[in-house]
Amino acid sequence: MVAQKFDQRVKTPEPHIVALLAEIDGIRGEFKSGLRMTPQAVTNLKKSTLITSAGASTRIEGAKLTDEEVEKVMRGLAVSKFADRDSQEVQGYLQTLQNVFDSFETLALRESVIISLHNQLLKYSTKDGTHRGVYKKKENTVGVLGADGQVVKVLFETTPAYLAAKEMQELVEWTREALEKSRFHQLLVIANFIVEFLKIHPFEDGNGRLSRVLTNLLLLRSGYIFVQYVSHEQIIEHRKDEYYIALRKSQETFRTDHDTIDPWLNFFLSVIKEQASKALSYLEEEKVEDILSPKQYEVWQYLSHVDEASRGDIAKATGIVEVTVRQALNRLIVLKKIRRIGQGRGTRYVKT
Repeated sequence: MVAQKFDQRVKTPEPHIVALLAEIDGIRGEFKSGLRMTPQAVTNLKKSTLITSAGASTRIEGAKLTDEEVEKVMRGLAVSKFADRDSQEVQGYLQTLQNVFDSFETLALRESVIISLHNQLLKYSTKDGTHRGVYKKKENTVGVLGADGQVVKVLFETTPAYLAAKEMQELVEWTREALEKSRFHQLLVIANFIVEFLKIHPFEDGNGRLSRVLTNLLLLRSGYIFVQYVSHEQIIEHRKDEYYIALRKSQETFRTDHDTIDPWLNFFLSVIKEQASKALSYLEEEKVEDILSPKQYEVWQYLSHVDEASRGDIAKATGIVEVTVRQALNRLIVLKKIRRIGQGRGTRYVKT
């Protein structure tokens, strides 16, 4: 019965979903074939993604640490006292996501793996010591928190505690079997897993953060390696209202005769597409480096980080003599990497 319900949710996607899946897979193919970053560039980008993801994922749940403070936590430095709990949660997220990035090929989707990741996620959270790594023993709800941290509005009721283990077993078994046998497109299966996991809310705390760790794990295991280079969590943070609305619109149909994950699926796939497109843009930057001289590349890099600039601005900021800047700009215009705005002394240059 459960398998039938999950099958029904994903077996006949709308035409626009089919097109979106094809587009994402096309970008994935381009990324895989074009990935030739230096080992140092890969290491730096992964580190940046870890920091951004840990900051974004914990802020979605109410933490306050900036990415700069997250980086301090990563380096073992203390941050302000008011943020002790935030620091603990960030440290757990950093280590858990690092584990996923390093070992995703051996982390098969099993309940024991999910429980282990939850235990690791809450490892440093002193308030969570009694319930980390175990399914919930008391009821929890998803709602809007007030200033005092208490739920002031319930958005939806989660699975009762006594059914959490049973429903998790059913969800994991269906997901593993559907992925192993390729019965449906992988992204449809992953989307269903996440929305159902958050409906069950199997742990007393940490469910939102763990769902995003598991999203990274399942995407990596399904060949979407670009998730290590662009933060999934940051995109969700920037679209947090959409995220909660999409979840709620889908979850409120569960246990009705019009059960659907379409609102969530549309949001989830749009996030994956944005992530894939950003990752591909990083490769384009790497390719540009191959066809430009060092000074041309330096001019292009400068224009990548400002809205617009004059020739004099660029020369002053980079220390490159103006005649060389002019030559670099002409080369970049020919390659259609930048464009010229205005004429004469008012001429400005912007990245395309």
